[in-house]
Amino acid sequence: MTEQKTWRTRLTGALPATRESRIIAVNALIGSMGTGMFLASSALYFTRFAGINETQLGVGLGIAGVVGLATTVPMGMLADRFGPRNIILVVCLWRAIGYLAYLRVDGFSQFVVTASLLYVMDRAGQPLNQALVGRLITGTERNRTMGFIRSLRNLGFTVGFSLAGIALTTNSKTAFHWLFIGNAISFLVVFSLVWMLPRVGPAAAGAKGDGESAKKVVPPIRDWRFVAATAANGVMFLHDAILITVLPLWVAEHTASPIWMITVLVTTNTVLTVLAQVRVTRHIGDLATATRATTMSSVLLLFACVAFAASGWTDASGWAVVTLVAALLLLTFGELLHSASSWEISFAMAPEAAQGRYFAFFNVGFSAAEIAGPAVVLWLLSRTGPGGWLIIAACFPLSAALSWLGTRQKPVPVTTGPTTRHSEPVPATDGS
Repeated sequence: MTEQKTWRTRLTGALPATRESRIIAVNALIGSMGTGMFLASSALYFTRFAGINETQLGVGLGIAGVVGLATTVPMGMLADRFGPRNIILVVCLWRAIGYLAYLRVDGFSQFVVTASLLYVMDRAGQPLNQALVGRLITGTERNRTMGFIRSLRNLGFTVGFSLAGIALTTNSKTAFHWLFIGNAISFLVVFSLVWMLPRVGPAAAGAKGDGESAKKVVPPIRDWRFVAATAANGVMFLHDAILITVLPLWVAEHTASPIWMITVLVTTNTVLTVLAQVRVTRHIGDLATATRATTMSSVLLLFACVAFAASGWTDASGWAVVTLVAALLLLTFGELLHSASSWEISFAMAPEAAQGRYFAFFNVGFSAAEIAGPAVVLWLLSRTGPGGWLIIAACFPLSAALSWLGTRQKPVPVTTGPTTRHSEPVPATDGS
């Protein structure tokens, strides 16, 4: 009986602690499964059946990406005004309709318009989810929930890619259609689950007793500390570009490693992320521990880049495999630490009444790295070879230093007279 209770206790401890966090985690799994099916099939569908070529696809996605980047903060402001739950419900319906609309696209202009309208919601998804977590969950469970979201997203993408792979073997337009429809259905399921969450209003509405401070929250662009943390976060997120885009090309074209190592490395990263992301969040519970984790992450990512460089400096297949595995492990654990620390930094520095716009602004750094990062890194490596990894390596400790400047605590002024109410706007770091 005692062993059964111990087993149940361990199982319960391994799951999200609250009903709200469990619903949000399940949403991440379902939504990413649908998105995985779409991402695995979309490029082939558009170039084979939607009347556009590869160049038009790249240009169209670039235009849509810029539109999504430009509208991220306004979407966050809507979340502050109407509550993140309400905006997410609209986003889910919009995305479901939008992915079905892709099936009617015929030609470049229709593709650009449809993709741009969808990217407005796609880019807003991550900061809106984080704002929802911030409104519904408190304490250490908040960062732990973000860990579950990331772990289950990786699992969902893997399942979605696998399902798409099965369907794509038929090379049938109908199979492609069902993958798009499956993605749309996933957002309808997410909509129904979000509807079950408590109806929380905007944070400012709950702070009426301190209405003055709520009105005087500094916009994120005017808070230099938050801008520094956002810029540093964007640079640190180069690890995402390295894993998704650069690693396969580097292994195939610049190392003596067998080509199947690409699958081994990517699969290893996925498994470690699913198993370890939540555990990593246990050690990051405030701004100080998040700052230290960012520094440690930068060191791991630096050595990962050195290992990648070493993999390209040898003609021995065995040595290339060893260095690539070392690089992947360093990259993965650096990625896990950075993800957990970035959530805590943004939670700690965002004023409660403006979490939507602050999280959206913070996410702009990631989006910029996602858009520009692969092109910059690939260009650098094409010009410099393995030596380019050393330049990339230096970027990580420099960005950690910039993050430290933004997140370090300001000294508390010593006052000798009676305390008076300040009329200056409240900076973001005071809203932690």
